[in-house]
Amino acid sequence: MNRSIFSFILIPINLTTGAIELPSFFSDGMVLQQQSQAKIWGWLDEGGEISVHFAGQTEQSQTDEQGRWEVSFEGLQATNEGSDLLITDGTSEKVIQNVVVGEVWIASGQSNMELAVAKSNNAEEEITASDDPLLRVYVSKNISHAEPQIDLAGEWEIASPESTGGMTAVGYYYAKKLRQELSIPVGILECSWGGKPIEGFTSEEALNKVPELSPILDRKKTALETWTEEKAATNFVEATAKWERRGKKGRKPVLEPDPLFNPQLHTNIFNGMIAPIAGYSARGVIWYQGENNANNGTEHLYEELLGCMITDWRERWQSDLSFYYVQLANFRKVITEPGAESPWVVVQDEMRRALESIDKSGMAVTNDIGETSDIHPRNKQDVATRLARWALAQDYGKEGVVKSGPLYRKAQKEDNRFIITFDYAEGLKSRDGGSLQRFEIQSEDGTWAWAQTQIDGDQVIVWSDEIQNPKLVRYAWASNPQGANLVNGEGLPASCFTTER
Repeated sequence: MNRSIFSFILIPINLTTGAIELPSFFSDGMVLQQQSQAKIWGWLDEGGEISVHFAGQTEQSQTDEQGRWEVSFEGLQATNEGSDLLITDGTSEKVIQNVVVGEVWIASGQSNMELAVAKSNNAEEEITASDDPLLRVYVSKNISHAEPQIDLAGEWEIASPESTGGMTAVGYYYAKKLRQELSIPVGILECSWGGKPIEGFTSEEALNKVPELSPILDRKKTALETWTEEKAATNFVEATAKWERRGKKGRKPVLEPDPLFNPQLHTNIFNGMIAPIAGYSARGVIWYQGENNANNGTEHLYEELLGCMITDWRERWQSDLSFYYVQLANFRKVITEPGAESPWVVVQDEMRRALESIDKSGMAVTNDIGETSDIHPRNKQDVATRLARWALAQDYGKEGVVKSGPLYRKAQKEDNRFIITFDYAEGLKSRDGGSLQRFEIQSEDGTWAWAQTQIDGDQVIVWSDEIQNPKLVRYAWASNPQGANLVNGEGLPASCFTTER
């Protein structure tokens, strides 16, 4: 996947005299959302009237003061045949070829969304079998900017052995599952960037509305006050020399960019990659991110950050987008003693609790398919299928689809036992047929111990013969809870939880 690292300048839309100009994502091979307001927009430098012809319909628009125009096609029907979309101002015209109508999803997040099919499990087999002209992915560039941009560079790719390897793996497998179930075109509009925080994908306007997020805003403020090009260069030279003296062990130092363009700071990715596509009609979003926030001191704010971003995007799309996200997978060294604490599992639990505070959301639990030594687990097929379960059930009305593994609902204390009730708990069992593992119970003095358990319908009874009057119960509470084996009848894993909140 050919990506730039930073963009410090506006992506140009060349408005030559009389020219009709479009963002890059309105281009050959694109997919338009069915049964919605499918918007098309662009610019005409001299102003005037634009006519857009597609699928037997004609929509017209007048340009505004900036030469921008916009039309909407209402209620387009899915089609498996590509057609031309014609745009004209009466003297010149632009034709977009091979346009299909179907389902559009935005795929965003960090490196686990960006990771290409070529790096996923069974890559060669998947790529060879990927000849599907109705599965399409917009493969974008990485753009970070101080101001909202009007274009996101990239191009629509049609799934084939020649192109599929460079597509987002989660996005591709998600689209593939929808194609199998719906038999209509599916388009993925990809806008992800590895190693970046969620606040980078959110507008400053939205972040300012949530008081708890002020420390994140302060980071950029401080950076802007203290950063200079000279200081950045000096620090880079010193860090590089130190790295070389250590035998070039660890990550090679990089030059700290101008805070106005640094993708590690809030809003800069939003400006470069989200603002340009806002309004491109879509059914919803799939999101795989959180690794960065588990390592930058904001793990306890993840529910607020996620909710803030989703609200922001829905307002800018003027659409109640469905939003399905991947809970962080198991990762790092296995901890075998109870009482472990980890920012990783805090983010996982923040994601679980966000299901209650964010409507039209869903979460794919993946604490059983991660890799101990690799933050980029290769099994993206199961990740995508678990995300698709939410869409198939909630957006497409497929009956009999189990959306999730067991999710904690409530806890009731009776004497020295806790009775834990779960949603999506039909057929509750252990994955391996043995006793349940990774349930912890806390004593009055705060000490944690492994618990004994018993499954009773959609409930799990938890206790310890060694603890009287226990305070709390939690499950899979570790960055890598090896042995956690609570699943439902579909074999889908239970999420971590704590009865503390």
